[in-house]
Amino acid sequence: MFRRVHVSTEFAFLVSGVFIMVVAWALNLMGVVSGDQSSGHGGGDVYLWLILMFQGLAFSTVGVVGANYREFTVHPAMGKRYLVGFLLIADGGVHLLALNQHLGNVAAAVFFEIVAPLQILGGIAFPYLERRLDLAWLLFTVFLLGAFVATRTMSIWPIGAVEELDPLGVLSKGVELSTVWVLVSLARAGSPRKAKREPASHAHDP
Repeated sequence: MFRRVHVSTEFAFLVSGVFIMVVAWALNLMGVVSGDQSSGHGGGDVYLWLILMFQGLAFSTVGVVGANYREFTVHPAMGKRYLVGFLLIADGGVHLLALNQHLGNVAAAVFFEIVAPLQILGGIAFPYLERRLDLAWLLFTVFLLGAFVATRTMSIWPIGAVEELDPLGVLSKGVELSTVWVLVSLARAGSPRKAKREPASHAHDP
């Protein structure tokens, strides 16, 4: 299921960036719980928190690209796998903020409480996962897109109301559409392992 994970500089950057995101989310959660209206649903400051969270993702990106940029140019499929991982983490971060905004709705809060950590952990692990699991992540992302459309057009149990179309949700769907596009691109491309083996096999040709 997993490829071998090396605790390297790139992995340390990746986890550290995610830690920055989680700290920013936790601070926003504290503001929401304490009654700070600017941190709640529709509050303008939520986008400031989003920027802070994405700074953590940018920190991770610098470390990963810096450690692998040569290999990314030789094996583009490997770079796409990291890109999917970053997109999953980014969407998970947006869903963490959505969790804070929906604390008053138990059903919605539980949904985001499950989805956000799953995406973030999946994003960290995705570059190391076997390709056969790509389809599962593709279907999961399509499900999230469908759930967004459904909850914005009709009242669905147990939420019990039509959700408003907010910019944070639109941003999340943009990230998910990008994720679907890259996953489909990966499905059409060859395996990174094959790409690595091909030069070696040609080297022994007469």
